[in-house]
Amino acid sequence: MCEGSGLYLGYNTLPDPPFPMVGFLPYECGPGAAALDPATLLRMLADSIRASPVPSKGSFDQARQRLAATMRVDAVVLVIAARAMTPEHSQAARALLANLAEGYYREGDAEACVDAREAAVALGVDRAGGQVALIVDRDPSGRHDVPSRIGVRPEGMLFELLGEVLDAQYTWTRAAFAL
Repeated sequence: MCEGSGLYLGYNTLPDPPFPMVGFLPYECGPGAAALDPATLLRMLADSIRASPVPSKGSFDQARQRLAATMRVDAVVLVIAARAMTPEHSQAARALLANLAEGYYREGDAEACVDAREAAVALGVDRAGGQVALIVDRDPSGRHDVPSRIGVRPEGMLFELLGEVLDAQYTWTRAAFAL
């Protein structure tokens, strides 16, 4: 993955949350994650979570139990910092977005595109089946503008893999904290 990219877990983003506070926390992927392409990273992460043993009952203190009970894992978002273009304006941009969603985008793919600009692209899924792709421009000072939605219902392999990571994390958390 490119520098500035990351994976984020979303808490309490769906209706009827256990606590009325929405939040996103960065997911620690480990030191080698930056060298992996997004598809490989997501596959390895889902497999790793599924293979993680569930701690025995009582392994967590009451404070940790309360925190887990108030923070329901509802979404996961992959943010990729790259040069990008808005798909509505360019066939090349539509091809780049399709490659990204299918896991084929590589750092530098947009460099040859005249309309490409510094941006961040976010792909997100939630447990209700929602999928979203967003793009946000970055100005020369490094600050980001307001994100805009890309398409109505994006699809692709990375969305499926994000769904697997989310399902694995939700299942493990429910089992580990007896929720």
